[in-house]
Amino acid sequence: MNRSEIPESAISGMIWPALPDGPAARMFALARQLDESQWWASAALEKNQMRQLEQLAGHAVRTVPFYKNRLDCLLGILPGDLTLDRWRDIPILRRADLQRAGSELYSTALPKSHAPVIDATSSGSTGRPVTAKITMVTRLFSDAVTLRYHDWAGRDFSAKTCAIEIIQSGTTGEPTGWAPGYISGPMMVLAIDKPVDEQFDWLVGHAPAYLLTYPTNLAALVRHSLDRDERIPGLRQVATMSEVLDPSTKEDCERHWGVPVVNSYSAKEIGSIALQCPEHGRLHIQSESLLVEILDETGRACDPGEIGRVVISDLHNFAMPLIRYEIGDYAEMGEPCPCGRGLPVLRRVLGRTRNRVRLPSGAYIWPRFGANRASRIAPVRQSQLVQVSEMEILVNLVVERPLTADEEAALTEMYQHSLGHPFGLRYVYLDEIPRAASGKFEDFRSELEL
Repeated sequence: MNRSEIPESAISGMIWPALPDGPAARMFALARQLDESQWWASAALEKNQMRQLEQLAGHAVRTVPFYKNRLDCLLGILPGDLTLDRWRDIPILRRADLQRAGSELYSTALPKSHAPVIDATSSGSTGRPVTAKITMVTRLFSDAVTLRYHDWAGRDFSAKTCAIEIIQSGTTGEPTGWAPGYISGPMMVLAIDKPVDEQFDWLVGHAPAYLLTYPTNLAALVRHSLDRDERIPGLRQVATMSEVLDPSTKEDCERHWGVPVVNSYSAKEIGSIALQCPEHGRLHIQSESLLVEILDETGRACDPGEIGRVVISDLHNFAMPLIRYEIGDYAEMGEPCPCGRGLPVLRRVLGRTRNRVRLPSGAYIWPRFGANRASRIAPVRQSQLVQVSEMEILVNLVVERPLTADEEAALTEMYQHSLGHPFGLRYVYLDEIPRAASGKFEDFRSELEL
């Protein structure tokens, strides 16, 4: 890593140069390789992905009951001859398949060097959580990619970070470090279900250099900051996670707080999928740990500018191989980045299938309302739209006072424009619109069978 920070040493009295322990040393060696491989040509990255996937597929056929016959399409391929076209002959692994398979997806003979294994459970925001097995190896890759994330974002490891997110059971709430392998400033954590005014007071009191939270929560904090005409002292950067980042939220934060917003794309059962380019702001797929395919409804690989399903193969998870796993998201493929990195580009991540609105024509779009756009029209504190039928959208609102007829009419015009059709809108006024158990908030969801 191109940094002046010194890693944490495991040897008494040896501060500089540091001598990290075994796992940390492996992680730093991996991070050094990632420093170099990010600049490889895309063809070189793909070639090495295929070499690694040969190893994974062979292990899966030998030791994972679910894959015993599922990978027969790869029979006859000689070592070193696997191609992406042949890889795409493997059937897609869907979320329902993963849930039904259960322990049939677990390796019966995990190499000892990959142990120990822990569970990682997704948010289950659809009511269908999934649990993946995560190994020591996948955690090493996660830490190395996290270092890349911090390095690309130019963060100062000695600074304080505050995170406002869902707090997992068993979390102590005590400050922790946040830079793998380094002595870092503290990370303070606050539950995202706290009222926004309490969150803002907490941030002002801690004055962190970095804030990590969900995009919809960031939008609420920015709005609250404007209402109070107060800023968070010392803040240098905001990082968003878990939800889709609306461009208007990024613009509002950067305009009103004067700090950049750094985005990333991840999934609990997979880890980091794509990180924001430090030069051009695009999302670079983390090809050293994942093969990511963006596929249209026919299974064809999308070209730049096309939207498709996100299908992922984890290159190194030998405990529970996730081979061509459709995670339920849609994304738009991007062109190669001018930065020169060979890592493929996602132009944007659009969200889940349920976040699409179905038009009367049968077409789908992902509506974008802008987190604070409604509040510029009327005193709206929170909003969520739900498609309940082919022609009707439920508009749940939390407001400061009853809206006038003109305000409702202006909101209707804005929402219908964003929805791409003059749907009938039914307004419902609530005291609060709660977040999902995962902590996420969806400003639009469909209840139609999609």
